[in-house]
Amino acid sequence: MIDIIQAVNELKAKKIKQWPVRSNRASLMGHPCERYLVYKRTRWQEESMHDVRVQYIFDDGNVHETAVLRDLHDAGFQILEQQRAFQWKQYEITGSIDAKIVSNGTAIPIEIKSFSDWSWKAINSIEDMLKSKLVYMRGYPAQMTLYLLMDEKEEGAFILKNKSSGLLKQVNVKLDFEYSESLIQKAERINAHVKAETLPDRIPESVGACEWCSFSHICLPGKTHEASLLDDPEFEVKLNRRSELKPIKDEYDELDKEIRESVKEKPEVICGNWKLSGKWVEKNEYTVPASKYWQVSIKKIA
Repeated sequence: MIDIIQAVNELKAKKIKQWPVRSNRASLMGHPCERYLVYKRTRWQEESMHDVRVQYIFDDGNVHETAVLRDLHDAGFQILEQQRAFQWKQYEITGSIDAKIVSNGTAIPIEIKSFSDWSWKAINSIEDMLKSKLVYMRGYPAQMTLYLLMDEKEEGAFILKNKSSGLLKQVNVKLDFEYSESLIQKAERINAHVKAETLPDRIPESVGACEWCSFSHICLPGKTHEASLLDDPEFEVKLNRRSELKPIKDEYDELDKEIRESVKEKPEVICGNWKLSGKWVEKNEYTVPASKYWQVSIKKIA
């Protein structure tokens, strides 16, 4: 029997390519590390490439984008300028917009993003994106802001799709001139480094962008350590199961927080077969003495 999945995997692998980067991509300008953005311009050919698993995720996002555009069209919206390219020569910024939809005679730029159930529920505003722990999520507001600037529009919108339920959510974007100016200044700094063949300072690793950075082998070569091999099938089963349960735990934590906030300052609530009791508890502050502990970070590598 032919290996069907292997054939699809090989197709996905062929899509993974490196291309020269000669400008500041709008989709990346929200990245917190300017050193990374300079590397994208100057050492793009040395970047670590994503694997087939990530390519599946990218392709799946394109499928959801097409489905959302079809739903918008069927709902009566006129779809314009799909994947229209932008170029701002003065600041060497380029990009493309997913589409525009016509509302009350005005063409509104839109970006379509698809998320897991937990992330979809957590994002309800641009502020939620900017405060996200996920680096790629923090990049979305910058992407839309630069599109609005280049297209001379004051408003745009994100259409967010829940991959689990198929539900859609709209997050409106108003042009923030202070934030816009910070992005332009960032582009100017990057361009200056590219021209001078210099690099910005490294950001603190606490920012959360270094662990998964595709240039970490160049930027932080001394951070690599010799790994210990552990031949323990039972332990591997536990790690696999932990990975499966994490989305459920995240959903539980978010739902638990939402429920507790809903009944705040209500001494007793009965809903169906559930009884919720609450009271104020006085918390006494105290100082915890300094201590040293072994912190463990767990991530899947294959």
